[in-house]
Amino acid sequence: MPAAWSQRTGNAGDPFVHGEEVFAQHCAECHGDLGQGVSGVVSIAGPNLQAEHDLGHVLTAIEVGPSHMPSFARTLSVQDMRDAAGFVTHKIAVIPMEDGNLSQGGELFRMYCSACHRTAVRGGALVFDGVNAPDLTTKSRALIAGAIRWGPGPMPKFPPAVLSDQQVASIADYVKYVQHPPSPGGSPMNWYGPVAEGFVAWVVVVSMIVVAMWIERGGKG
Repeated sequence: MPAAWSQRTGNAGDPFVHGEEVFAQHCAECHGDLGQGVSGVVSIAGPNLQAEHDLGHVLTAIEVGPSHMPSFARTLSVQDMRDAAGFVTHKIAVIPMEDGNLSQGGELFRMYCSACHRTAVRGGALVFDGVNAPDLTTKSRALIAGAIRWGPGPMPKFPPAVLSDQQVASIADYVKYVQHPPSPGGSPMNWYGPVAEGFVAWVVVVSMIVVAMWIERGGKG
């Protein structure tokens, strides 16, 4: 057991009791009592934490406060933050993220996710709902997996009866792969695709031809 969660006075032998108390007091309002996430309809919604196994990531989030989450650096002691992070990663994180299969993840993403998030995982407008599906290019595997189980906002939930834990891990792996695909060489132009890249190439070629013609005519217009 890490020293950061060594037994504390009054913990009845459980090093995570204090972490649970800190979580209940400072985190559950946004993230839910079980870390299941709060509906995206709420203006300040907390994501699902049930796939968050990275202790360092949780500790950093508590200390720094990503996005609209407040920083607790001045509210909680270092030990409080460590205990809360330990509670999240050892007790709340019940969705395993091992054994993902990239090929399977691609198939499942195209089947269940691409209609809203697009094949390039960049999201887009949902005409039928009047909202935008979020861009996934900056989301962690844990947030992706949690959202699949949680179903924030208009997104449907995908319980284990629909997608197993292994399939959820596969989808998360596929999204991370699309975020950082192997480069075939040249400039990927932020991975907008061959059509956009081809258009820019033609614009450059035409511009060079125009400049060459202008020079040929003596630069007199």
